[in-house]
Amino acid sequence: MEDKEIQMHFKAGEAYGRGSTCGNKIKYGHEETAVKAAEKLTITYSKPLEAYPCFFCQEWHIGRKMTEEERVKFS
Repeated sequence: MEDKEIQMHFKAGEAYGRGSTCGNKIKYGHEETAVKAAEKLTITYSKPLEAYPCFFCQEWHIGRKMTEEERVKFS
């Protein structure tokens, strides 16, 4: 993930808060691992999920894919 997108996710995470962004979510130590897990879970749950860097714990989590409006807002 490029630095610009990482910063976008950090801004969103800070805005949405620790509970929503980090909370009890599984921590992935590497981007690649989180991306692979997100791809599998997207198929399992039939909804778009994505891996993202966490503003709070500095690890990776999986969550719903941000909308285009959110991407614009936090860019």
